[in-house]
Amino acid sequence: MISKSFVKNLRKYFIFFIFLVIGLSIYKDFGFNIDEKFHRSNGFYWLRYIAEFFGLTELSIIANDKLANIPAFTLSSVDYYNKYGIVFDVPAAIIEILFKLDSPIDYYHARHLLTFLYFFISLIFLYKVLLNRFKSDYIAILGVLLLFITPRIFGDSFQNNKDIIFLSFTIISTYFCFKILEKNKKKNIFLFCFFSAIATSLRLFGVFLPISLIAIQLILIKKENYKALVKNILLIVFYFIIFLILVWPLLWENSLSNFLSYFKILDDYFGAKVFFGGNYYESDQLPYYYLPFWIIISTPLLHLLLFFHGFLIMSKRFFSRLINFNENNLYPDFWRSKNEMKDFFILFNFLAILFGLIFFNIKLYNSWRIGYFLYFFIIYFCVYDLSFLFNKRKFDKIKIIGFKLILFSLIIYTSLRIIVYHPYQSFYFNALVPKIIKDNVEVDYTGLSSIKFLNEVLNEESENKQIKIGVASWYPIWRMLELLDKKKINNAKIVEIKQNHTADFLYTNRISDVDKRYNKKYDIPSNFKKYKELNIDGTTIYEVYRKIK
Repeated sequence: MISKSFVKNLRKYFIFFIFLVIGLSIYKDFGFNIDEKFHRSNGFYWLRYIAEFFGLTELSIIANDKLANIPAFTLSSVDYYNKYGIVFDVPAAIIEILFKLDSPIDYYHARHLLTFLYFFISLIFLYKVLLNRFKSDYIAILGVLLLFITPRIFGDSFQNNKDIIFLSFTIISTYFCFKILEKNKKKNIFLFCFFSAIATSLRLFGVFLPISLIAIQLILIKKENYKALVKNILLIVFYFIIFLILVWPLLWENSLSNFLSYFKILDDYFGAKVFFGGNYYESDQLPYYYLPFWIIISTPLLHLLLFFHGFLIMSKRFFSRLINFNENNLYPDFWRSKNEMKDFFILFNFLAILFGLIFFNIKLYNSWRIGYFLYFFIIYFCVYDLSFLFNKRKFDKIKIIGFKLILFSLIIYTSLRIIVYHPYQSFYFNALVPKIIKDNVEVDYTGLSSIKFLNEVLNEESENKQIKIGVASWYPIWRMLELLDKKKINNAKIVEIKQNHTADFLYTNRISDVDKRYNKKYDIPSNFKKYKELNIDGTTIYEVYRKIK
């Protein structure tokens, strides 16, 4: 007789297998963003450094040759902007060497697959986090599914090797944090500090994880246990600092000064202005509602409904505990179980990071991708709400069945939106967003669509004719030329902005480093007319203009 546990495990393994098959089947479908070449350079830069540090001469020579052969035209100098963590870039560089990937299309596709595999591993840990908290295989699988079918996260999980990787390590770190909150074992502290150090090397927001864990430890201190908890706090601080130095080669020499230099490049960054609400903003002068607004318009309705309800329920519970605070008996009053302590960890981090991003002029680019790691907390609130609704005593079987049918229908609907947007799920807007909003925010900041434009326009023209291509926006399309086959590369000539009037075709993804209302730098010349555009679900991804003959 087949046991229930066997059926549960089979269902779980089957769902993860489907996720993996989907990723392996479509990872070559996605466009290439302008940061990918820089991160390829970053990988070989640090691989060379590590090889030299350990005396691996042959590997150092190979890495140096690779680095020297990466075209740096308009590319930021990796020697200066060398502050990013290596947990993705160096393994990607090693894979490129091991598998002898010499074609640009091959090694960038390999990087896309690797990005997805990191994300896939984080899905497994998300399942473990939710199972640890909610003790329900069904609820945990639902939570994983909600993350996987989020269109923007899904699309970025194949090419965004910054924000998706940070999201992934945020999830993994939280799992080991939950294990610590259950039992302060040295193994759990060790693993938590290791993964949170990796997360911090990718984005400094990762430091919130050990800080909030230490805060909870301080709340738990009592006369009878303070020695053990103080010891644990010191262990967390010690392991975290040690691992942060180990996993971040930037800190291997002159650790403090190099760490402080990280903040300088954040201030030095110059790029496009942020187009939002029809206005152009500097990235550190955005309206306070920029981040919440983007979260609302780019998150599926199902997720929003579950999130807001779950967030309100959890907030209400902790607020009621706070106003009834008993300083002589803190632990039983503020949280009454290990699970509630985990909920507090999530709520505290979400609010602290969200308000930090909103009110401290943190530079945000291209929607809220820098804040994508917050989506883990959003999913947690969604699952919290699902658990609450499924266990609500006032719900009879008929109401539960009705709720499951509605939930299933919305999951199917959201999944179908992924198909509609493919392979541009990164530009998803939910069903309530009108076209006027879509037309007044930036969409394709990283230029994922440019390779499609180049292939199409070069395929349509004679093979022996050289096509002059101009760009009427702040976008270095020449970085994509190496991804074309040799015949197409020879047929394509990129003209400077000042020479746009001489081009055969103009490409624009509406990104600008100037206020286009007053500066005419990217205006379409009068001798051009719109030739075609890529439009998905009322969202304009790019426009093509052709010279009038």
